[in-house]
Amino acid sequence: MIIIRTLQKQDDLHDLIVLSKEFFEEYEAHHHEEFFQVDDLRDSDIVEFFSRSIESEGSATFIAVAEDRMVGYITVSVHSQPSFYRVKRVGAISGLMIHKGYRRRGIAGQLFDRAVAFFEEQGVKYYTLYTATANQAAIRFYGQRGMTPLKTVMLGQIDGHEGD
Repeated sequence: MIIIRTLQKQDDLHDLIVLSKEFFEEYEAHHHEEFFQVDDLRDSDIVEFFSRSIESEGSATFIAVAEDRMVGYITVSVHSQPSFYRVKRVGAISGLMIHKGYRRRGIAGQLFDRAVAFFEEQGVKYYTLYTATANQAAIRFYGQRGMTPLKTVMLGQIDGHEGD
């Protein structure tokens, strides 16, 4: 049985650290060869990220728990836009990950539904997320849930430059 719940301060984050590292490995595989490569992802970086989502009123992490271990997560937040926009607040999904051994069981859909409920509770009408154009499975998943493309981000490169 899968339980979807909010990540809490007292939760052991070991499973989330493992899942996050898997997330970034998959993320790198779908993106530009260098631009999205992770340089030095430390456990403490991951713990800090999830701790911020717990402590902030406008953000949350929802986890999927099976057999006393975390097998998936989705992170959400609400951001204010510049005052000149008609839509003042927008939700954002910044990560959705399911352990490989638990995929194709509807867990991602349950987490996604919980994220949408969070946005509704926050009074947000619109929400966004970013995914690679090469990640066709994710694009299909989000499209089946009513999401549509909003913008295209273009990437340029200066040859011979070794900048950050």
